[in-house]
Parts: sequence; structure tokens; C-alpha cells
Amino acid sequence: MQRFLFERKNDKRDYPLLDTKLEQWRLWALLIFISVATVLWMEMTAALDFKAYWLEIICDDLIPITLMITVVMYLSKGKLGGLFGKPRFSDFIFGIVMVLIQFWYAQFSVTQLGKLGISFGKNASSTQIENAASKSTQYFQDLFSDIFELMGEELLSLVVFLAIAALLIQYYGLGRRLGLSIALLASMFLFGMIHFQAYNWNLAQMLIVIAGERFFLTAIFLRSKTIWPSYVCHMLFDAFAFAVSLY
Repeated sequence: MQRFLFERKNDKRDYPLLDTKLEQWRLWALLIFISVATVLWMEMTAALDFKAYWLEIICDDLIPITLMITVVMYLSKGKLGGLFGKPRFSDFIFGIVMVLIQFWYAQFSVTQLGKLGISFGKNASSTQIENAASKSTQYFQDLFSDIFELMGEELLSLVVFLAIAALLIQYYGLGRRLGLSIALLASMFLFGMIHFQAYNWNLAQMLIVIAGERFFLTAIFLRSKTIWPSYVCHMLFDAFAFAVSLY
């Protein structure tokens, strides 16, 4: 088997979808559903104004992610259950290294693009924290919402990555490395684009900074073959980024 980027040598664990064949229509259905569901979730988040925080958590976070996981599991005939496999401790060590590089990449890319005269906006959540009457309360509320929202982002990115790779390799005759490379780029692009609300359609920020950051999170998944290390590291990245807004 051709190793791809950060995969371990002689790793016995399988990739969900990629190492077990699923019908082509199911792969396409997964791609369409996860993309549409994510956009609808984001639009609902922006459109609805819940008066009570607990009601927002239930209706705007808990119910959508539960439905998303349920439908994804159904369409994949349970194959995507492998995403939630048990990680190794070393997977989290590798994840921390990737997150540190991700921080460096984010700062470096913003600095270099700024020298070219490209302006950047603040993340919508960071702005919300800065303008809140109680910054600390808003910070921890945003972090709690992230428990659900970032799982949605990880599901979107990894399901798209795996489904596209499976289609290209299993049904369209591409080699493993080429298929995985195209799938990785596609998932990075989509990850950048779903941040259109957070960055007010700043395409340079979405497609260079945010999409580039996705590379490091997916690298963690490539190493671990489970969603947990990339999810936890995604949480850590956002927690630190939002903490800057407290000060």
C-alpha cells in the first residue's frame, strides 16, 4: 500500500469508507448531504435569535449535530462508525505538534498577505467576545457551543475527504496518492468556504489562511485514522484564539 503523507508504516487500522467499499450512490449522497446540511446549519445559526442560552444549545447545536451524525451513519451503513475509533496517546502528541505549526502558519500567512495589502477581518466569535458585557461568560459560552459546532466541522471535512477519495480511487481509477491528494485539497477548499459568515466573505482569508489551517487538522486524522485527535486539537486551537479576545 502506498503511504500518504503522515500515515504510519505498517498501520493495521483502516480508513472508514476508503478501505471498505461502499456503493457509489451512497458516497455521492454523503457528499451532498454533509455539504448541504452544514450550510443549512450555519444559516439557521445566523437567522435564529434564541432568548435563552440553553434553548440555543439544544435547538441550534445539539439537535443539528445529532441529526447529522444519524444520517451520516445511515448513509454509510455504519461504516463511518470507524471515525469514532479509539485513538492512541501518541496521536494526541502528534496533534499538538501540528497545532503549534498551524498557529505559526496562521500568523505567517496573515503577516505575508498583509504586506501585499490584503486586509483581514476578525473572527465573528472573537468580535462577539470583545463586545460582550461579560467577556468571560461569552468566551465560555462560545467554547461550549464549539463542542457541537467543531464536531460538525470535523465531520464535514473528514467525510468529504474520505468520500471523494473513495470515489476517485475505487470508482474512477485514480492511484491512491493522487486520489487522496485531490480529496485533501477539496476538503481544504470546502472548509475554507464554510467560514464565509465568520470572515464576511473575505476570500483571501477563507481560501489561504483558513483552508491552509485545515491541512494540519487533516494531517492529524491521517496519522490517527480517528476523529478524536483532530477534534480535540481543533478545540484547543479555537480556545486559544478566542482567549486573545479576552485581553
